Amino acid sequence: MKFKINRDTLADIVTRGVSSAPKNSPAVIANNARIIVQDGTISIATTDFEMMVEATGACEVEANGATTVDATKLKAVVDRLPKGVDVTFTMDTAKYELIAKAGRSRTTFPTLAAEDWPARDYAMDGAQFALEGSDLVRLFGHTAQALSTVLNSPMQGVFLHVADDGKRLAAVGTTGTILFKATVPAPDGADDMPMNDNRPGVILSAETVNAVLRLYRSADVVNVIVNANSIFFYTDTTRFCSSLLVGTYPNYLPLVSNPAAESVVVSRASCASTVALLETFASKELGHRLQCAGSEDGFVIAVGSQTGGSVDVVEATINGDIAAFGINGMFMKTMLNSFRASSIALHPDHRNRRIMFQADDEHLTGVIAMMNIATDLASGPKHE
Repeated sequence: MKFKINRDTLADIVTRGVSSAPKNSPAVIANNARIIVQDGTISIATTDFEMMVEATGACEVEANGATTVDATKLKAVVDRLPKGVDVTFTMDTAKYELIAKAGRSRTTFPTLAAEDWPARDYAMDGAQFALEGSDLVRLFGHTAQALSTVLNSPMQGVFLHVADDGKRLAAVGTTGTILFKATVPAPDGADDMPMNDNRPGVILSAETVNAVLRLYRSADVVNVIVNANSIFFYTDTTRFCSSLLVGTYPNYLPLVSNPAAESVVVSRASCASTVALLETFASKELGHRLQCAGSEDGFVIAVGSQTGGSVDVVEATINGDIAAFGINGMFMKTMLNSFRASSIALHPDHRNRRIMFQADDEHLTGVIAMMNIATDLASGPKHE
């Protein structure tokens, strides 16, 4: 095996190709990246047994071949090479080494056989549809964010499914106390996905969702194939497949349906700024709790603890009687920053112990579980 490639092109391929590499797998070869060069093309792939990514690009091939080298070391070496330089790779079959030369730099990588590398098969059967990269961001950007707010949550999965009578493709992520539902127009073919609780859909791990965002955030169009066991995303230069989570997703529909008639409409930016300040005073032991209520002067947000406290009033349009309620300030900050609309409506629902967040013309719904309060700190503004 012998080939030459520009360092900048190689860096892009390596960055994408090693993104599924495990750090310290007991199977030593699983820590390696598989390199295949053939007919003017280089392919670099990694896998953690559950996910596999393969990135390709053009190179000058003098001799075809395949091998594997340590993925972490490969990326470290490529990253430190001078930009724009050409890099030549040569396989020393006698010593089982891959030698990289760039200018006066020379690096030797120990290798393991490519045929022993644990490659996953790309499933080409199942539901097939295409999504714009921007739609993937809309679907997964917020749902992955919800999962990241609580480490080791038992609900570490995103439900990708057809919703709203087949009109929308939806992604739902929840930890049990915070939930995001994002939707885009349903592409042709999405309703052929396997059924999950009488809905066409599958459950993706948080790691899968984050990998998809990382790989395809800037893509124009991404092709998707889904069957009962795996999901496969691919473009001309990047292929990614992952196992699915097994199980039935919790019935989230009651949480995102029938918002309470009472509402608080606020400037998203103004409310987010106030919450970000007050949340720094919230006690971790009390679940980062803020206390909120409606008043004649606006939307009252308050916090009190042994380390200090504060009360502020956000200008708002109050519809109905907004009784005091508690909410996790960290979750509220995450929720407000996830929307892009200038104004946002909060629907406190004491009966169902939830606060629903909605914005006009934005296909995103958020829900946070309501918390109990034991004082009248937020019963109204205390300013004289």
